[in-house]
Amino acid sequence: MVLAMNCNIIFSPTKLHSESYFLRKITSVHIEKSWKRLTDIAEITLPRKAIGVRNEKGRFFNFYSAHQFIKVGDPVIIELGYNGHYNVEFTGYITQFIEGIPLKMKFEDEMYKLKQLPVNISLQKTTLKKLLKKIVPGYEIDVLEIELGALRFAKTTVAKVLEYLKDEYSLYSYMKNKKLVCGKVYADDSEQKTANLHLEKNVVNSDLNYKNKEDVFIRINAVSTLFNGNKIEVTVGDENGEERQLTYYGIELKAELEKIAKEDLKKYKVDGFTGYVKCFGIPKIEHGQKVNLKSVLYPKRNGIYYVESTVVDFNATPEFRRKVQLGEKVV
Repeated sequence: MVLAMNCNIIFSPTKLHSESYFLRKITSVHIEKSWKRLTDIAEITLPRKAIGVRNEKGRFFNFYSAHQFIKVGDPVIIELGYNGHYNVEFTGYITQFIEGIPLKMKFEDEMYKLKQLPVNISLQKTTLKKLLKKIVPGYEIDVLEIELGALRFAKTTVAKVLEYLKDEYSLYSYMKNKKLVCGKVYADDSEQKTANLHLEKNVVNSDLNYKNKEDVFIRINAVSTLFNGNKIEVTVGDENGEERQLTYYGIELKAELEKIAKEDLKKYKVDGFTGYVKCFGIPKIEHGQKVNLKSVLYPKRNGIYYVESTVVDFNATPEFRRKVQLGEKVV
């Protein structure tokens, strides 16, 4: 069966236009998603000629004309698929028009909005959950349950606070639609189906190196600097392992410091792969999801793995590919 590639870029209604506009002819789409990055991004390149969008009534507009009311900050949905069947691959906002021939547009996910939310707050000893509930009202949150010390943020933004949590506490944050996830390497994606990948059947190519966690020896020395300048330290991992020094700030309890250090240890000491697999546009796979990997040539590598990151490339060549980086094996 011949598969026809489909693309649908939806510019949702705004104050300047009360209906959606649809762009279906593009030169390329590029999407990057990962729990390791604060913001998921996308970019589209438009054709050099006959760039047009249609509204909900089917009326055609030259894109350069529509560009007058499609603005930076407007919401956008990117759908990709085959034979008229689409998956939502990206939801976010326009962040940049790169004028010229060809015209390019850049997008960011919901984190774009959090970058604009102001924060002026001073808290005594608090928890990660209380902090985020205070500074991101209106958003669902899914966070690691840990205690923080006293915190003060003046004239900054939510995104800057999240960057601080990553740099000082190694607590990574990312958005899953309208949900903010913080401090969890993998979110609970039990509602998403496990995707099936077969190395000899539906994988275009791969650059995978398998490693057993038993063969990875890591020792983490975790140091927390307190508000009075004193420090507390804990060590987790293998006694004779490769040493990693991780620095945190304001964690006053050794038990809390050990808890965070053990979470960070998971990032280094895992059963799994380094490298990636490149597969077709379907099945849809996203970070945090689980992949059931099978191989006839390497049966010992069969198993279910978490997805670290994905990169989607869709172009008029035509080609629709998904580059999937695998993480630790699901216990």
